[in-house]
Amino acid sequence: MTARKLSISVPPEVEDTIKAAAANEGKPVSTWLAEAATEKAQTAALLAAGRAAARELVADYEQEHGPLPVASRQRARQFLAEVGLINDDDPQQAAG
Repeated sequence: MTARKLSISVPPEVEDTIKAAAANEGKPVSTWLAEAATEKAQTAALLAAGRAAARELVADYEQEHGPLPVASRQRARQFLAEVGLINDDDPQQAAG
């Protein structure tokens, strides 16, 4: 695999955190950062797929039974925010 050089800027405390985490795992910083970025991207893709599947389920339900009550949607949104699956401050997620 060919490696490409990438220059990034981070605050000093983030640099310290990265270096400590990489050292703790016995990995070079570049390897640790590449793995962390890959894991972050995979997690984001899984969450996006989960949100899409949930929207599809709701759409199927509503097509058969009519719209979900507003109170039910609010309870579901509150639960998802509490468990960290959505950020209610994000207008794109709030619309879904």
